[in-house]
Amino acid sequence: MDSTWKPDDFVPPRRLGVGLTYIPGAPAVEACRGAVDFLELSPDILCHEQFSGGARRLVPQPARWEQALRDTEGVPVVVHGLGLSIGSAHGWNTAYLDLLDALHALRPFPWHSEHLGFLTVEAPGGGELNVGTPLPLPFTEEALELIVPRGAALARRYGVPFLLENLTWYLPGLPSEGGRDEVGFLNDFVERSGCGLLLDLYNLHCNAVNHRFDAFEALGRLRLDRVVQVHIAGGDTHNGFLMDVHSHAVPEPVWELLEWLVPRAPHLAGISYELLDEARMAPEAVLRQVERARAIWHWHLALAEKGTRHGAA
Repeated sequence: MDSTWKPDDFVPPRRLGVGLTYIPGAPAVEACRGAVDFLELSPDILCHEQFSGGARRLVPQPARWEQALRDTEGVPVVVHGLGLSIGSAHGWNTAYLDLLDALHALRPFPWHSEHLGFLTVEAPGGGELNVGTPLPLPFTEEALELIVPRGAALARRYGVPFLLENLTWYLPGLPSEGGRDEVGFLNDFVERSGCGLLLDLYNLHCNAVNHRFDAFEALGRLRLDRVVQVHIAGGDTHNGFLMDVHSHAVPEPVWELLEWLVPRAPHLAGISYELLDEARMAPEAVLRQVERARAIWHWHLALAEKGTRHGAA
């Protein structure tokens, strides 16, 4: 580990292209194999959770682990964690880091990411409780002081960018300080930690619709130079709320956000279609989503190359 890590040590990774969520045994993964440049793996799904004496362990399932290594052979893999709980006040999930250490030894990754939120809380009488879904942090200085050193430590630990992903939330009026909203909070985080961003455009769209703000205005204030990866996805509506379930085709407003963003994010290294429930999407439908994302990616690369040639001239 490099104890001299500083916020300006952020080095963007090489461009990969377009990717897809890895789901063990999913026909869609096989159908898209020739169309994706990388796979996004959540190591948590290869394990089962055990609690003993209030301590939590993630125990690898050997068959799933071996299958994942076979299925991702020869394909770049980026890591998207589900259970780190970077924002838990009592401490993050060290069992997840043990798992990530093991994966990194077998399959080094160019970057890794987690959600801006927390999953676990201290339980009455000791131990901890898993609330089952990531909950948002307040946009306060105290929350920044908690997660900034953790993000920097994760960048040091593996020597590659660590990215935080913007979260969907459903209750209005999250506590904030200094006029911060989520964009301001993320900007402060990357400025102080030297980390990057995984920008989930569907999550942004959900929040914009649910809380009635302008998604393009929010993007215009974000540190786009720290956006390394983008998620696109589609989901359901429940009781009038757009839900972060990632089980459908990408809605048109999210494609519009992607087309706006891609030429403005200078260090964007990957766009991935995030699919968490394959049952609702036929493999051919998933492939169409990937192909549309590829068209946008290559359009961006062509524009960038054209701009480089004109600059050289």
